[in-house]
Amino acid sequence: MKALKPTSTLQKLVSEIQLARIQLAKAERRRKSTREQARLAKRRRKEAKEAARGAKKQAKLAKREVAQAKLALAEAEKKLALARRRKAGSKPSKKRPAKASAPSPRKRRARSVSRRSVATGASGVPPPVQAEHEVEVPGGAKPELEQPLQAPASDQPPVGNGPVA
Repeated sequence: MKALKPTSTLQKLVSEIQLARIQLAKAERRRKSTREQARLAKRRRKEAKEAARGAKKQAKLAKREVAQAKLALAEAEKKLALARRRKAGSKPSKKRPAKASAPSPRKRRARSVSRRSVATGASGVPPPVQAEHEVEVPGGAKPELEQPLQAPASDQPPVGNGPVA
C-alpha cells in the first residue's frame, strides 16, 4: 500500500477551510444585504403610511374648505336673490297698476295741508278716484305724470338714461 502523503492531506484540508471561509463571507454579505433591504422596505412602508396619513389630512382639510365655500356661495346667492327681489319689488310690474310714489328728494314740494285732510277731503268723505297716475296736490297744481317702470327682460341692468341704483 501506498502511504498517504501528509502534506497533500493537509493541503486539502486547508483548501477546504479556505473555501468554507469564502462561502461563510458570501453568506454573511448576502444576509447583511437582505437585512438592509428589509430595513429599507420597512422604512419605505413607514414613509408611505405617513404620506398616506398626510394625504388623508389634506383631503379632510380640502373637504372642509369645499363645504365652507359651498356655504359661502349659498349665502351669496341668497343675498343676491333677496337684493333682486327688493329691486324687483320696488319697481312696479306690468300686471299691477303703479302706485303713486312719494316725490323724489330732488323734487320735494312744500305741503301746507296734512295728508289725512287731503285723503279724506274737508267734509270727511274721500274724494272720487282719479286717473292712475294723477295725484291731487294742494293748491290745484298737477304733478308731472310718472311712467311706470318695467323690469328688465334679462338679469343685466337696463341701458339708458334711467335712474342708477
